Amino acid sequence: MKRLMTLSIFTSALLLSACSSTEKTNASEMGMTIPSWVTNPTIEKGFAASSCVLASNSFSLDKSQAAMLARDEIAKQIDTRLSSLQEAFSKKAQLGNENLVKETFSQTIANFTDQSLQGTIVEKVDYAQMGDNKNVCVLVTLPEEKAKHLFEMLIAEGPTKLDPENEALLYLNFIKSENKL
Repeated sequence: MKRLMTLSIFTSALLLSACSSTEKTNASEMGMTIPSWVTNPTIEKGFAASSCVLASNSFSLDKSQAAMLARDEIAKQIDTRLSSLQEAFSKKAQLGNENLVKETFSQTIANFTDQSLQGTIVEKVDYAQMGDNKNVCVLVTLPEEKAKHLFEMLIAEGPTKLDPENEALLYLNFIKSENKL
């Protein structure tokens, strides 16, 4: 029993000393003031992205540039989910010509991504201090209702109709937030 207690105390001391020697990774501990929505952009359902640019003498220009970068990130998220959706649709549709399904989706993905970005909203804008540099940061979102409309348009363009259960499963996969831990 005494040996077990000694081993337990030694293990605890080892873990505590290892924890105290880890590098600082928290922005505030590193002298940075960054809003939490910058490091963890989330939205309940839909798409969210943040971006920061070095602050200049033109807040409006900085805000526009940061928003453009965040929208580009949302476009990448949408492309990834649409590609995943394309694969899932091909399997659910069980068509004899899978290449037809992929070709149809590939032709429409770029159009839908561009259309969906028109529905994005700049939710937050703030300054962030990163080292000696002041940055303008923006949070951009594509809310669930806009994302759902995008999904419905894509499904309507599909080469075959899905049953409601498969369509619902595809939608849940499409809308799930990959930003949440």
